[in-house]
Amino acid sequence: MRFAQPEWLYLAMAAPLILGLAAWRGIIATRNAMELFLSPDDARRLVDTGLARRKLVRAAMLILAAVLTMSAMARPQFGIKPMEVKRAGVDVMLLVDTSTSMAATDVKPSRMERARNELTRLVEALEGNRIGIIAFAGESFMECPLTLDSGTVRLFLDTIETGIIPTPGTSIGAAVEDAVAALTRGGTVKSKVIILVTDGEDLAGEVDRAATAAKKAGVKIFSVGIGSVSGAPIPEVDDMGQVAGYKKDSSGAPLLTRLDTAALSLLSGSTGGTSISSQGERLDLSSLIDEIRKQEKTDIGSFEFSEYVERYPPLAALALVLLVGEYLLSSWRGREKSATA
Repeated sequence: MRFAQPEWLYLAMAAPLILGLAAWRGIIATRNAMELFLSPDDARRLVDTGLARRKLVRAAMLILAAVLTMSAMARPQFGIKPMEVKRAGVDVMLLVDTSTSMAATDVKPSRMERARNELTRLVEALEGNRIGIIAFAGESFMECPLTLDSGTVRLFLDTIETGIIPTPGTSIGAAVEDAVAALTRGGTVKSKVIILVTDGEDLAGEVDRAATAAKKAGVKIFSVGIGSVSGAPIPEVDDMGQVAGYKKDSSGAPLLTRLDTAALSLLSGSTGGTSISSQGERLDLSSLIDEIRKQEKTDIGSFEFSEYVERYPPLAALALVLLVGEYLLSSWRGREKSATA
């Protein structure tokens, strides 16, 4: 058993004490009043055998009615009833580039941190759709399979950072193929979407391969370019997560990583998707969210939830019976007095 509003139980525990004190004071007051005209023994005897007993019964009824009322307001619940909930949506696989170039800071606070923050907001906006995550660099790894649990997806997003894939490079083709395979295993969902988040570095030879795999499976790729066209140096991070320097070429000059918007636009356009790129330090995914929401939806989940059954009505009904009984007892006492008069 559980209580939906347990705070009412504190009042239920206090009610007997409060009403008991009130009844006791009433009995004592009656006895004191009678002692003005009778001896103490006669007053005590009359109160104990008549009026006091009725007052105790009425007080007990009021106390029990109050306890039952407040217990009912605490909403006791036990037992379960099944509820079937269906959701319609699309399957979305997030492909997140974790190559070292994503540590560049031309997009603040860094390309990776900005990507992670924006994807977290995107997952919240797309709640109700199945979402999964694949991290990639020189190879790819399934971080989170397709799930309707957006909270789980956000937890996995928090763990993604540059360097978690030890193989260097940016193998988008292999990552897209893995994503297509995961989306294909997801069942007969009408709309399958890949959201590719990358700085587009080292894409030579990968675009055609990725586009072919996606088009063959009917998967649209929406690309999100993170970075600047002018480029930025690639940080080298130590074991403590601190920048220890920057990568250099053979001549000692800093290596720059540049956003390849043309390759990303070609990849997305060839699959029926669109491409978005960061503008300086700005990155707005609202248009991407709108595009995904427009995709044809399919029933992608049917879950049975168990709800606790409300059990307060019998308590409330019994409290009402006691209150009516106490009122009738009081009225009967009044009529008895009138008849004897």
